Amino acid sequence: MKERRIEMTCPHCGHVFQIKRDTLAIAGISENIEKALAKKTYFLHQCSKCHGMFEMVYPFMFYEPKKHTILFLGKKEWLSNLKDEIVICHSKPEQFLFSYQVLSKGLNLAYVLKKKKIWENKWNARIEFESYDQEHHCLWILVNQEPKAILLSKEEEIELTS
Repeated sequence: MKERRIEMTCPHCGHVFQIKRDTLAIAGISENIEKALAKKTYFLHQCSKCHGMFEMVYPFMFYEPKKHTILFLGKKEWLSNLKDEIVICHSKPEQFLFSYQVLSKGLNLAYVLKKKKIWENKWNARIEFESYDQEHHCLWILVNQEPKAILLSKEEEIELTS
């Protein structure tokens, strides 16, 4: 949607290069970007010199108009005049992708982020969102890459889907 030239440095070999990247995507309009976000590959890049893979970090905004929510990779002070929108800032692509996975499923992001902190403290582990299984009333997460089902009470399910 909004493409810019961004200077990057390969963390493996130090190769400095410029790359054109979109800095804005809108739900339902930016299909290719949404596919890459869903596959968790959008921020990945392979260096043309050493062929090492790395995550690119640059200002990027994803707007979900139906939920009036903006996911932003970057510093909140870089944004202005967004009074009616919920803005969730991330400093790392993995945080951004976690939020995107939840938001794209139509789930309550604030609820899942709150639960994520609880689970990370409980298991002292990295947590990734996988899916919501409405039929079995559970969330599927990865705890250190191991799948785990979290059964939800009726009240938790209502909060998750509101």
